[in-house]
Amino acid sequence: MVTDASGHESLGEFYIDDADKLVNVLRTQIDVILPDGFAVLNAADAKVAELAPLCDGAVIFYGLSETLPAIVAHRAAGGRAVFARDGRVFLATGAEEERLDELAMLPAAGAGTLQAENILAAVGAAWALEMSPDLIGAGIETFEAEQTAARARAH
Repeated sequence: MVTDASGHESLGEFYIDDADKLVNVLRTQIDVILPDGFAVLNAADAKVAELAPLCDGAVIFYGLSETLPAIVAHRAAGGRAVFARDGRVFLATGAEEERLDELAMLPAAGAGTLQAENILAAVGAAWALEMSPDLIGAGIETFEAEQTAARARAH
């Protein structure tokens, strides 16, 4: 799974002093995927999306919008994607879509998009591991319930 290609600024001591060098490091995660494996890639980060052709296995793109260019092109070629629509999580293979359980909703916009993107990435990983959509939806609900309980304890 590659979520973003940012942060090279803090890696200078390792001779990773520009964005291209960081991408070369990130690509090592994709280069080793076997034909029966999966890469889960953030479609909203162009540098991450460009890693897809390096994967010998399948690719699952994820993003907050189904209209991200990487998702649109990947689905047009029959590929898999995880995205959000109206606060709901969808799994798509080509033109076919499956909405996760009615209760499986992303956090409200006020909770921040990073959390929502992280949930979509986790959904992509779970799907790659062949977990059922019902189980994935239950995982989102459990996560949100635990987050709500943790916020209540903090106050």
